[in-house]
Amino acid sequence: MKSNPIVRNALAEFKENELIVASKLYREKLSGLIGEAAYYKTLQRMCESGELVKIAKGTYHLPKVSKYGIVPPSEKEIISAFTENETGTVVGYSLYNALNLTTQISKTITVMSSALEGLTKSIRNVVVHQVPLEFSQEITSMVHGLEVLQNFSTIQDINYSAFLAYTERLAESFNAGAFAEIVSAKTYKKSTISFLREILNYYNVDHNLNEYLSSLSEYKHPKMEELYEATRIYH
Repeated sequence: MKSNPIVRNALAEFKENELIVASKLYREKLSGLIGEAAYYKTLQRMCESGELVKIAKGTYHLPKVSKYGIVPPSEKEIISAFTENETGTVVGYSLYNALNLTTQISKTITVMSSALEGLTKSIRNVVVHQVPLEFSQEITSMVHGLEVLQNFSTIQDINYSAFLAYTERLAESFNAGAFAEIVSAKTYKKSTISFLREILNYYNVDHNLNEYLSSLSEYKHPKMEELYEATRIYH
């Protein structure tokens, strides 16, 4: 049986290797034109015929073919699908490397994205986590800071001098509105928020983080004086 022309025409709007999230395409463009069962059956037939490639559950792409065969989407293309137009950002070791906090690398690239349907999706070596945020520059900068602070103790071979330089930039760019928006969308440990408070206090930056913390609790995280001492020791 031939592929449904309605589905074929909708897929023709995508470029080769551009990721196609089946549920999103159906909901936004095809739900009133074809039944859901027939839609997914069409996708299956197109995969069987080689017109379409399934790269992960519910995720497809039009094949890009070279003389050596099908060329799968690159890491860059996969990441772009979940980060373009302020829909996401890369975190994890790729972020730590970009900030010069460590030279260690990971085989897995971690992405936060609002473009993801479902909580988590793995596509090749890219793992995407759903976080319902609009990743403006202010939001992205604050997310990066919280991710670094939350995972500080587990970052291998951390460069303390680079980290201290980063804390100053983080303090300068602190945005209370962005912070509030982020913690309403994603949970961060109280110790992480307290670590950020420690940094802001050290650089004399006004903040409202006490509102998120208990005055009766002592949170475990590095103190700025300890970090400066660690920098002296390791150099």
